Amino acid sequence: MWNEVSGDKNRMGAILANMVDGVVALDANGEVNLANRAAESIFHVPPGGLEGKVFANLVKSCEVLHTVQEVLSIGREIYTEIELSAHALFRLHMVPIFGSGKEVQGAVAVLHDITDARRFDQMRSEFVANVSHELRTPLTAINGFVETLLDGALEDKLLCRRFLTIIDKETNRLARLIDDLLSLSAIESKERLLTLKPICIVRSIRQVINILGPQASEKRLHLELISEPDLPPVNADEDLVGQVLINLIDNAIKYTTCEGKIVIRVQKQGDRVVTTITDTGPGISEDDRMRLFERFYRVDKARSRELGGTGLGLAIVKHIVESHGGEVFVDSEVGRGSTFGFSLWAVYPD
Repeated sequence: MWNEVSGDKNRMGAILANMVDGVVALDANGEVNLANRAAESIFHVPPGGLEGKVFANLVKSCEVLHTVQEVLSIGREIYTEIELSAHALFRLHMVPIFGSGKEVQGAVAVLHDITDARRFDQMRSEFVANVSHELRTPLTAINGFVETLLDGALEDKLLCRRFLTIIDKETNRLARLIDDLLSLSAIESKERLLTLKPICIVRSIRQVINILGPQASEKRLHLELISEPDLPPVNADEDLVGQVLINLIDNAIKYTTCEGKIVIRVQKQGDRVVTTITDTGPGISEDDRMRLFERFYRVDKARSRELGGTGLGLAIVKHIVESHGGEVFVDSEVGRGSTFGFSLWAVYPD
C-alpha cells in the first residue's frame, strides 16, 4: 500500500514538473504550498521560492486578489486573464479544493501563457485591416473613373483615354498586391518548398541588372557591381534569391534621384556570402529603419504608392532570406543614402 501511494506521488510530481503550464496549490489563506517548475519560471524565482508566499501578492493585481478571495470563500471556479508584465499575458484558471465537510481547504491555480496567441491575433487583425485599406484605395479609384465614363465621358476621346490609362495602372497595382500577398503567404506557410542548390550570386545579380537596366538608364543612374575574386557559391533557391535581388535593386533604383549611384557589393564573411546594395537616395530615419521589414510599412506612403510599391516587398525579402537561414539588415542615414544587405550560407567543396 505504501509503495502504491509513494508511486502515485512520484508520478504526480513528475507530471507537474514537466508541465508547460504553471501550477500553484494554495492553502485556505491563499499562501502557496506547492508550485511546479513552470510556475517558478513564470515568477522568476529559484526552486522552492514560491512556497509560503501569498499568491495575490505575487501578481499584485486587485482583480487577482478578488479572484482568490472569491474562490476560497465561496468555492467558485474562475477563469480570468492576468498581465504579469508588459510582455507577458496569462490565462488564470483557479479551482477550489474541498474538504470532506464541503468546506474550502485551498485552491489550485493553473497559469497558461497566451502572450504569443494574443500577439498573433493582434497581428492578424492589423494585417486584415492593412489589406482591406490597400485594396480599397485602387478599387475606389477604378470605380470612380468607370462611373464617370458611364455617365458620358466616353464621348470625349482624350478624357476617355486618360481615365482608361489610370484604370489600367490601378488594375496592375491590384495584381501586384495580390501576387505579393500570395508570395508572402506561400513563404510564411512553407507551402513554397525550397529547391536548394549551389548558385553563383554574382551571376544572379548580373541577370537582375540586365532586367532592371532600362529603368536605371532612364534615370541616368550609375550601377556598379563589385565582387571579391574566387567567391564560393551559395546554397539557395535560385528563383527566390532572384526575387530578393529584384526587390532590393528595384527599390534602390526607384528611390535614388536622377544621376545618382548604386553600388552592389558581394564579399565573403566567414561561412557566409554577404550582398549589399548601397544607393545615394534620401536615406531613412532610425525610427523608420526599425519597422522597414514589417508588412505594409512605408517610409513615404504617398511616394511609395506613386512608384507602384505594395508595401510587401521588404517583408518578402526578409522571409525569403530567413527561410534560407540567412539574415537581412539595413544601414541608413537621412540625406546620405541607404545600404540594404543579406547573407546566405556559402558552399565549400568537401
